[in-house]
Amino acid sequence: MNKYFIFYFGVIFSLMAQNDLLDHINEESAAVVPVTATFKATRIVNSQSIELARPKTLEFMILHRFGSMKNGVYDLFGMDEAAIRFDLKYGINDRISTGAGRSSLKKTYDIFSKIKLMNQSNVSPFSIALFTDIEIETLKRENSFSAKLVNRLTYDTQLLMARKFNQNLSLQIMPTWVHHNLVKKHEDAHDLYSMGVGGRMKITKRVSLNADTFFPVGERDSTFVQSWGIGCDIETGGHVFQIMVTNVQGSYESAYIENASGAIEDKNLYLGFNITRVFAI
Repeated sequence: MNKYFIFYFGVIFSLMAQNDLLDHINEESAAVVPVTATFKATRIVNSQSIELARPKTLEFMILHRFGSMKNGVYDLFGMDEAAIRFDLKYGINDRISTGAGRSSLKKTYDIFSKIKLMNQSNVSPFSIALFTDIEIETLKRENSFSAKLVNRLTYDTQLLMARKFNQNLSLQIMPTWVHHNLVKKHEDAHDLYSMGVGGRMKITKRVSLNADTFFPVGERDSTFVQSWGIGCDIETGGHVFQIMVTNVQGSYESAYIENASGAIEDKNLYLGFNITRVFAI
């Protein structure tokens, strides 16, 4: 556990320590014109976007996923069940944000950070951010070994690379590493790699179509299902409303990347929405 904590927080603190140097560089580059609003929210559909919480603001997000639609009207296409996640993030400055969240699915808490390494501008062709997350699953367990804190931890790391091609089209790729401290079977891999792809197509001034998916890199077991989500962003002044259809109910990283279960052919899909509200400090 210690080496992963050192890795995650070492990256955060070392980059925070470079703020003065980066500020000086920015002052020397006054002619640089940054590209803004590559995406309208800090999520594309399920996945993280290149966007950070704005400086000196709190961003509260509700991520709601209904149950499977496979039972049709019997449970109102999944309306009778839901998995809900809340997260609260703070923009330290225009390059660093951090936050924490809690999901009802497996009663999972997580702490995370997003660090902007490069911003697209008239001299830089794309934006890059580093996202890191530590998940703690808190379901009650009778087995003393699996109940230990160290065996409840999962670490997620993503490099987010995005480009806004014009006012209507933005694309992002996401090399991803997920590390589980404890796996179900001895032969299962602790480290899982994937490549995420996401995008946004603007339809009107306040509405866009979004999509994301993750392609596995390396072997997975026979039960693995590739995750995907298709959604719509609606900007309404004080907040962004995102509605979606996806094949995964979880909305934290290891869940939506590695634990999708749905398929179109059996209608095992999930309706969901994200609501983002920003509070100035």
